[in-house]
Amino acid sequence: MNYKKLKEIMQTKNLTVEELSSISSIPIGTLSKIVCGITPNPRFNTIEEVAASLNCSLDEFADREPMIPYAYEEYIRKFKCLPVHQKEYIKYVINLEYDKMMSLKSSGKKSMKCFEFTSVEDGQADYGSQKVHDVWVEQNPMTKECTFFVWVRTNMLEPKFYRNSVLGFQFMDGRYPKHGEIWMFLRAGYLYIGRYFKRHGVQLLRSLNGTIDDEEITNIMEYKRVGRFVGVIDIPELTSIV
Repeated sequence: MNYKKLKEIMQTKNLTVEELSSISSIPIGTLSKIVCGITPNPRFNTIEEVAASLNCSLDEFADREPMIPYAYEEYIRKFKCLPVHQKEYIKYVINLEYDKMMSLKSSGKKSMKCFEFTSVEDGQADYGSQKVHDVWVEQNPMTKECTFFVWVRTNMLEPKFYRNSVLGFQFMDGRYPKHGEIWMFLRAGYLYIGRYFKRHGVQLLRSLNGTIDDEEITNIMEYKRVGRFVGVIDIPELTSIV
């Protein structure tokens, strides 16, 4: 057993020998000898109890890296407590940023995620109904600005965007919309594409087809900013499908 690795894990978790002894029910004297290297080969059941108390695997005492870094454990704990649609959103952001990172390493064409939503009602798309297409596009000023696409499969956004249009969006969760910009928002598991307005201090989302009433944003924290509209993208492999 690598006692130095044990000390490192304890330091990462901010645990003293006394605290670990209390958690594991292993006597302080026994644990102190293991941590100091005086007992280089403790009994298996003792090592097993230490690993369980530290929430780590036995392999980590043999210098193998943990599958999940300790610094991420708190994030994982919080992630498990979130509603399903928020978990899906977080996974979507991770995949989006990873794809963006990979595309920056390539030249010419780049691979992008294009989302299609099969369940749309009253101008809102059920986030859980998404289908993901991997498409290749030429790198140009517009596509370089985009981080994902949305394939419009209904006429609900006409006359602004027609059926089978591919809309490019830039993921900008860290920036608030500007007056007049078209954005995609996520609220309670549903996506909405609309134009952002401010009128007399009131924040509004206006539908693009003029048939749906303006939606007042009473609590901006309930509206997840998914992306800012960049432009209509020409992807023949999708737009050729009727």
